[in-house]
Amino acid sequence: MPNRSGLALTADERLRYRGDLRLGDEVAVTDDRLLVLRPDDRLSIGYDRIEEVSHEGFDWFLGLLSAALVAFGLYGLTRNPALGAFFVLAGLWSAHRSYRHRDRVRIHVRDEAKPVTVHPTAVEDCFAALESAIDAARDDVDAA
Repeated sequence: MPNRSGLALTADERLRYRGDLRLGDEVAVTDDRLLVLRPDDRLSIGYDRIEEVSHEGFDWFLGLLSAALVAFGLYGLTRNPALGAFFVLAGLWSAHRSYRHRDRVRIHVRDEAKPVTVHPTAVEDCFAALESAIDAARDDVDAA
């Protein structure tokens, strides 16, 4: 059973999953809500407000384009060093950005302009727990 300390859960609230995020924050999935614990704030999202949850892995197409940009820049270094260096740096930046955004879970919340994005260390476990909790909460609402 996951550790409940520091979450301010009610006595009857069941904790389904608790895990770390890549940048040191924490995420917790209960029967009623999703909690994202950051050092400066605590975000609590009820499942009735969640419209969609998506898991985005590494974007291989963008990674391949980044590698092509680096290769083109390396070739261009022989012709025009400044322009070639620009293409190499742009390709490396694009590859770094693509790698940094891998395995993110996006939670689209009703009445919010931007989705909530988390990067869990155990993506499959977090996504599976979140999906099953949302499905169970929606089934309870439909049965009532």
